[in-house]
Amino acid sequence: MRAITPTLSSLLEEHVGKNVVRKVAPIFIPTYTDLVREVAELSYRNKDHLFFYRGQDSDYLNKAGSSTFYPSIYRSDFLTSQEIRARFEMLELAEHYLADAFEQEELEGRQDVRRKCYIAWSILQHYGVCETPVLDMTHSLRVAATFAQLNNPHERGVIAIFGMPYMTNRITYNSEHDLVIVRLLSICPPMALRPYFQEGFLAGTLDITRDYLNKSELDFNNRLVAKFSIPNDKSFWGSNFEGIPEELLFPRDDRMAKICERVKRRVVADMKSVFIS
Repeated sequence: MRAITPTLSSLLEEHVGKNVVRKVAPIFIPTYTDLVREVAELSYRNKDHLFFYRGQDSDYLNKAGSSTFYPSIYRSDFLTSQEIRARFEMLELAEHYLADAFEQEELEGRQDVRRKCYIAWSILQHYGVCETPVLDMTHSLRVAATFAQLNNPHERGVIAIFGMPYMTNRITYNSEHDLVIVRLLSICPPMALRPYFQEGFLAGTLDITRDYLNKSELDFNNRLVAKFSIPNDKSFWGSNFEGIPEELLFPRDDRMAKICERVKRRVVADMKSVFIS
């Protein structure tokens, strides 16, 4: 993907100095109101980019000390060609079983799931079926902040902001930036509740293969605009805001979650049988 050079806010300029955002520690933001104000300034200064957010429990660094945001299928310090091949084989199996499940349930969009890999990958990634070449993001700052605190054992959570091309369709293919962005709300049938509460989007690189030349081109730190750390307690939200309840982020009556769980069990069972044989 093409790397960007964001225009920083005054607060970030002082914090980053002559370095780059991905190589410095996240800047501390004490309240949600302060976070909104900071993002507002960043948005104004980066008009050419649409912001997406990702909440995490930590700032994950590579061996060079830079923040790293690889899609799950590429995560590993030493990823061998054998391992990447096995991961893609598992992904292909999961795609097949997901398409079968859509047919059996007679769900809306079943032809798209079978024909368009980015749709299948987005559902598989968002519901945690297997590792995929797409990265979970959200267009909601509140959702990202909630995930930064969710089940977080640390004192602080981390919010990363990415500058992405503006979207034109439910699946945007941008050859200039070598990116694909999927609006999950537009590709999932209405019975898939999780994407609606999480305002989920998925992003990946175009022409993805298991035979990449430079793995760093797949790292979304190329699109990183800012990263913030926030308190992992209710003081962050103040009296006027609150995080989204976990039972809404992961609704129990989400039929898609149950379908994907069945798909995952089939995939795991098949991969075990192949490994044993």
